[in-house]
Amino acid sequence: MKRLSAITRHKLRKLLLYALVTAAVGVVLTLFSGQVRPGVILGWALVGAWTGVLEVYLFGRRFRSLAIPLQFIGKAAGVNLLTIAIVLLAIAADRGHSLPYGAEAKLTTGTLFANDDLLRTALQVFVVTSLAILIVQVEEFMGRRFFMGFLLGWYDKPRESERVVLSIDLVSSSALNERLGDMLYFRFLNFTHSVMTDAVLRHDAEIHKYVGDEVIFTWSMRSGLHNLNCIALYFDIQERLEAHRQEMMREFGAFPRFRGGLHGGRVITAQVGHIKRAIDLSGDVMNTTSRVQSMAKSLKVDLMITQELLDRMPTAMDHYQFGEAVEVQVKGGKRRMLVRAVESRIAQNDAASRVAHAAAEPA
Repeated sequence: MKRLSAITRHKLRKLLLYALVTAAVGVVLTLFSGQVRPGVILGWALVGAWTGVLEVYLFGRRFRSLAIPLQFIGKAAGVNLLTIAIVLLAIAADRGHSLPYGAEAKLTTGTLFANDDLLRTALQVFVVTSLAILIVQVEEFMGRRFFMGFLLGWYDKPRESERVVLSIDLVSSSALNERLGDMLYFRFLNFTHSVMTDAVLRHDAEIHKYVGDEVIFTWSMRSGLHNLNCIALYFDIQERLEAHRQEMMREFGAFPRFRGGLHGGRVITAQVGHIKRAIDLSGDVMNTTSRVQSMAKSLKVDLMITQELLDRMPTAMDHYQFGEAVEVQVKGGKRRMLVRAVESRIAQNDAASRVAHAAAEPA
């Protein structure tokens, strides 16, 4: 049986989240009326699934370029208008009334909206679906793992785990910022990060944080090594950006290029801060990843990986080309480690083909 793609799994997970959140909020709301029955819970879950379908397949990308408050208002308005209209028509049909525009339509607009039960139901749907959209947006803002950890108190005490970390940094970011100006540069970064979305989902990556023009991705060790996800993500992002090159040059007059560093190992995850709380990763892996990324910048290569992580991926040599090992001292410590440049074999083959084609052309 063919395994569902990461993008499909993400969408189905989001639909399930909407159904669960809407059912939970709906049950809490109906507790006050004493009408909590299995049918009511199922009904709210169906409303949640419908809200998820509209948000994921219809409204999601349409509002992505807006500020978060405007995204929420736009999604809530669009979803609720459609949802309430369908609920009202369903209730009307259930009561034996003819649907609008029927041959024997007896239900006028005035009598429909003068009905207290219908108005109460519409208000409940509006409140519940709006809260569900808000909660899911907060979950997207924090990230699924950190959101659940925050709710369940997983990170009140430091937790240790093995993770893979990929940090990518925009090349010549200062020059780009100066040339584009602050506002256009921000739009440029936002568009670039949006283009990465499908690649991030396809390779099961989590976005830990954005630090200016730097993006830090993480995986559990198992997920990062599976199908060489941690390496494949970098080159998938490059391909996605290349597919949008003309559009970005037309709109911004610039095209992004990233350098990255890859490492993995023991990481401490914990909640930090009191007035402003956040869930952060710390440990030698984070420092080493930053150092490897700096080495990529110094050596002017696109991606570098530690030999320690590469040794955990014996099949990587079949898919990627690796440079000679370079010894580097970890910043702030005495430990030294080996790092290697990574290049896609596909890119190499394309370059070789272009050279061969150019050589074959008559002078």
